[in-house]
Amino acid sequence: MKMILSLLLAIMAVNAQAKSVEIMSYNVENLFDATHDEGKIDWSFLPKDAPGKKEACAKEKSKYRRQECYDADWTDEKVEIKLSQIVDVVTKERAGTPDFLGLVEVENPNVVGRLAKKLGYENMEMTDSPDNRGVDVALLYKTSPDIKKISRAEHHVPVDYPSRNILEVEFTVGGEPLTIFVNHWPSLANPDSWRVKAAEVLATRVKEILAKNPNMGIIAMGDFNTIDENNPHPFKTVLYKDNLFSDLADTFKADKSISDDVKKKLPEGTYYYPPKNQWNMLDHIFFTSALKDGKNLEIDVASFEIYLPKFALKEVRKGLGSEDEKDVKTFMVPNRFDTSAKTKEKMGFSDHFAVVVKLNFPEPAPVKKEEKKVEKKADKKKAKKK
Repeated sequence: MKMILSLLLAIMAVNAQAKSVEIMSYNVENLFDATHDEGKIDWSFLPKDAPGKKEACAKEKSKYRRQECYDADWTDEKVEIKLSQIVDVVTKERAGTPDFLGLVEVENPNVVGRLAKKLGYENMEMTDSPDNRGVDVALLYKTSPDIKKISRAEHHVPVDYPSRNILEVEFTVGGEPLTIFVNHWPSLANPDSWRVKAAEVLATRVKEILAKNPNMGIIAMGDFNTIDENNPHPFKTVLYKDNLFSDLADTFKADKSISDDVKKKLPEGTYYYPPKNQWNMLDHIFFTSALKDGKNLEIDVASFEIYLPKFALKEVRKGLGSEDEKDVKTFMVPNRFDTSAKTKEKMGFSDHFAVVVKLNFPEPAPVKKEEKKVEKKADKKKAKKK
């Protein structure tokens, strides 16, 4: 009985000392400011009377895109609404902001900085990509005794058309090494080989890191624009090769300790494609084996979410016109962002769900008074010698 009690007390002590950080990746769908970035094709996200806009719109080859450019009246008032929508999604139905927030489809440090300020983040890293529209990725992170930034880098994806760079930021979390990559791979309108190239850039860098430090925990997250039909498939041919990465969603579904009822509540994907009535899992969190080895910094698989608050969803009914009401399927999808809307109620949010997970780590054991005294004595001896 005493042994059982001791064991329970030990488990409770470990749990009491456990800490966690939360990571979220969110494609916010076209977070642009209302100012032209030199050399970028951002005319659809400028006011109607912006200098040079009419001439730039006339150069659009697509009739649809040309008219869209002419009609667009993207003002700073709309930017403010867009920012407030993102803030609502990230904060309104959650306990607080995530410790790390990966942002996909953002324009520049100006607009990301405005968002960071509204969300209360003091730190941000962002790519400076060659993408023609000026689209980039960013990572916001909290100031905390547990989180220390070590370095940052970005990696060019060499494909035939300018694309988004991959952001890399190295940290220590609770004293343990962690590197986060934020991705926005070439869109599905481009050849599958382009996404394979992005996967190769990511995988090459990850292998370099692990060769130097096999204990490095690595997270790769963002919008990977990859579906099952892709061939060659960038995950199967590159990321999963030699067990380099595991996909969190797949790990969650395969985990027998998580009930089927919980798994059934998970949305079918992160992006709904209406023309094909199809859910796609475009947004992912991949992780390396060091985050699931039972030591120190650990990914909490059961905490995984495909997330949007209810107010950011809209109802879709498929099968309308059917004689049999049973054929009508009703489900909720992301309420996508509408640039033409003039009010907060009509503007929508984003066409993507966010993905969320927690990392757990032990809190360092407090230094005992006796140990502190020994340390002080040692410091005094060193000082005398000097």
